[in-house]
Amino acid sequence: MDNMAATPIDPRVVERHGLAMLSAPGNANSSEHAAGVQAKRELDEAAEALLHTLGSDAADVTFTPGASPALWLAIEDTIARAGKRLPRIAATAVEHPALLSSLHRAERDGRVHLTVLPVDGVGAPQVEAIERALNNGVDLLCTMAVNNEVGTVTDLEAIGELVSRSGARHLIDASQAAGRINMKHVVAADLVVVSGAKLYGPRRAGALIGTLATSSAALAHDVFGSPDVPSAAALAFAAQLRVEESGDDEARLLLMRDALQAHLLDALKGLRINGSPSQRLAGSLHVSTPHVPGDVAVSRLWGRVAVSTGAACQSGVPGPSHVLMAMGLSDWAREGAVRIGLGKMNTEQEVEEAGALIAAALSSAESVRRYA
Repeated sequence: MDNMAATPIDPRVVERHGLAMLSAPGNANSSEHAAGVQAKRELDEAAEALLHTLGSDAADVTFTPGASPALWLAIEDTIARAGKRLPRIAATAVEHPALLSSLHRAERDGRVHLTVLPVDGVGAPQVEAIERALNNGVDLLCTMAVNNEVGTVTDLEAIGELVSRSGARHLIDASQAAGRINMKHVVAADLVVVSGAKLYGPRRAGALIGTLATSSAALAHDVFGSPDVPSAAALAFAAQLRVEESGDDEARLLLMRDALQAHLLDALKGLRINGSPSQRLAGSLHVSTPHVPGDVAVSRLWGRVAVSTGAACQSGVPGPSHVLMAMGLSDWAREGAVRIGLGKMNTEQEVEEAGALIAAALSSAESVRRYA
């Protein structure tokens, strides 16, 4: 039940990936023979299919070995576009650690001017702060479509209107959003990142949707090497399945999530639900228990229920969550935080059984509390 970090791969996607490995054995950059041309054709078809599935009218897709490399490439593209001028980049304080690390590293190296934008108590970007930053001049605005820790869905319609008026470029990390929410206002951005690991697809597959500078496209080839055509085909197919099936899946996840939430609230006095109560990903349930540190609760569930304490892809990293810090949660709420992420492969019986186990794991243990 940690589907915010990674989803199990759909068996149908496994089959599609295997077929693509057999049908496209060539290098997509090898135009001197039929095998290379066939591989390039399948890569182009995967790009077209992904754009069609997401409803994007973008001209280009760059397949990458995951979402983190795609985020890094978007930053490098902004730097390349600025030429000798120092690019101005604004990003919310709750962006993925991979993006924030790239930005802070570029700032230390004197390659960007960075503005970190605040969020509110549910993890949503403060639109007023974004508007102020855009009015002061920004080359690139970085936002998430869905927060990868507490599941809050960003109001991208309002933010998109501000970006359009400002003339800035907009990067949206849609790793948690693709195949789970309506993508209309997501794909309107200049650059969009999606991840196979969040789409019940291949782990090391991502895509940066949008047009890159010529030098950035060359950089992608230099760093990532020849494109992985089978993974690209599998990613596109995984996205197609999610969009086709997400209506029923997300409705079922919402019912299971709400039932689990009600059970935990009833069983645990003082339990806090983090994130937006109304604008939240269907399978997301982020809680803070006043009874026991989150890492203790997770250890109690080891081998029985998979949950975590940190941001997606960052569990086990010591120190407080940067997302919960930015949200302004109190010490006890940060210390007692546990992230639960239900996925389409979870069953109602599993959720019911897990509810009892999680409630017991989050229950009182006075001796291990560090904050009152």
